[in-house]
Amino acid sequence: MSHKHWKTIFAVLGLAASAAAVAQEPEAPQLKQKAFINFSGCAKPHYPSAELAARHQGTVTLRFQVGTDGKVIDSTVGKSSGFPALDEAARSALASCQFQPAIAADGQPVAVWLPVQYVWSLK
Repeated sequence: MSHKHWKTIFAVLGLAASAAAVAQEPEAPQLKQKAFINFSGCAKPHYPSAELAARHQGTVTLRFQVGTDGKVIDSTVGKSSGFPALDEAARSALASCQFQPAIAADGQPVAVWLPVQYVWSLK
């Protein structure tokens, strides 16, 4: 089998694995109220000095798993700003924020994933 055919097979297998992973994610519950961040007790992320000196800017999209108590259980970078130090500074700062938990249709708090964008700008 040629090298070209192996590349095609691996690409197809990778696509199938991705589709299987998506299919295994649990469905989001019906919500009475979505989770949201409580900015009043939330410190603004600190601009890393090296990134500031280099004048790096960008928007990072983060995903936070907010627990039933409103605390962050897990977090990931969904789309990078292009600068890992900016991504981590935003993720770290926002992970310590308090959120209002999502409320399911039955009135009970429920853990959910929540997207958050943070814009690093020198303006």
